[in-house]
Amino acid sequence: MLAADVCPALDRRPGQGGLILVRDIIRATAGVSDLSIQQLLSPDKTKRTVRVRQVGILVSSRLTTNSWPDIGQRWGGRDHTTALHSARRAQERIAAECDIALPVFLDLLADLGVAELPAERPESAHVRPVGRAALELEIRTLEFRLAHARARLAALPGDPQ
Repeated sequence: MLAADVCPALDRRPGQGGLILVRDIIRATAGVSDLSIQQLLSPDKTKRTVRVRQVGILVSSRLTTNSWPDIGQRWGGRDHTTALHSARRAQERIAAECDIALPVFLDLLADLGVAELPAERPESAHVRPVGRAALELEIRTLEFRLAHARARLAALPGDPQ
């Protein structure tokens, strides 16, 4: 039995109503730009590579729920601020219809089977996934603060109500 048999959504591909992953966007970006995946993920700072990479990062930020740190990491181990800056620069270049950003952008959306890029990041991209251990630590911290606040309240002079 395959995973796709249990959960059909796992078998979907971009353009078929399935989830689009950052790796799909990286592959598609390489495909429409004639740059290799290795070039896109490398520290290469040639103008063409940087501009194409920026477009890919912008598309990754709008079509996935990955966090900025995760997007930066997947695009060659970049910092979250670099990923954010890249997306902003690509958006400016696309809006100004300058250099290679617009054609790469349009080809990339077509290759991914996406009619248009959402204006904002998905709402779920703003929510940081939290594991059980992190939640338990947060509960213990809140319980400690609550106990401390109750002790301070009990120590106050006056009528407790």
